[in-house]
Amino acid sequence: MPDQKLHDSATVRAGAVEGPLRPRIVGLAESLRGPSWCAILLEDGAVDIAEGAQRIEGPALAWRPWREGLRLRFEAGAVGAYVLLNASVLGNTIGHLPEARDLRDVADHDISVPLRQASEKRAALRTAFAGIRRELDEDAAAAHVVVEAYLRVILIEIFRSAQSFSGGPRGASPSHRAFTRFSTLVERHFRERWTVNDYAERLGLTRDRLGDICRRVRDLGPKDIIDRRVMIEARLLLETSGRSINEISSALGFGSSAQFNRFFVRHAQQPPGAYRAAFQKGTELGVSDPGRPFDWP
Repeated sequence: MPDQKLHDSATVRAGAVEGPLRPRIVGLAESLRGPSWCAILLEDGAVDIAEGAQRIEGPALAWRPWREGLRLRFEAGAVGAYVLLNASVLGNTIGHLPEARDLRDVADHDISVPLRQASEKRAALRTAFAGIRRELDEDAAAAHVVVEAYLRVILIEIFRSAQSFSGGPRGASPSHRAFTRFSTLVERHFRERWTVNDYAERLGLTRDRLGDICRRVRDLGPKDIIDRRVMIEARLLLETSGRSINEISSALGFGSSAQFNRFFVRHAQQPPGAYRAAFQKGTELGVSDPGRPFDWP
């Protein structure tokens, strides 16, 4: 039997596979409700993903958005570990770093990274996966803070190994490159309530030129993209934090809670307090899923 350490949590689950005599399946029983993601450290052997459609051979590090019905099949003799995490944990892990936009981009791609047999990177990853399992098993005070720190190590290693995602696709058009710069600036400054003119000036573009670029690349105006990012953060804070409406409004750069209320109602057709109450009630009934916060801009 594999040395499986599974924490029955609604937000993070983790396990280890240590050379089982028969294939080990990770699937429905380990799945989380709502959008989720999976990180895999394969030390030896092989794992098939999505009914054998993808095969990874160790040593390797892999990351996958966890789609409905997805499963991992660790072959007999495989040695490795896995972590599944939901949207709120991924959001907390990414946090508010200037690189957050790039990390979100990486998070929504299928990525597999080969690892050398002996390397400091591999040792650090082994420590991170083992540390997550230990924290979930012990469930000590502030365990979630340590888990998110280990997850950040894993995600940054994936990001560093997938540099093609950090600045847009190679050979991208000038419009796509400018849009990447714009969305990166939005990630850094949306809490400061920058205007479209502020972004255009920082990019060295006219407001009209920035508008043309955004509509060409995403079929949205720059103001729509900025507001969309603010709404993503507002929903996440309402869903996953205990902050008051006034505190959330201040954190997002609004001059008053009334201003934040008007903004939220305009985009969600209900006040933020009502949204939070409905989400919490839905969670208790098992029908609320966190909004997918990474499909932007």
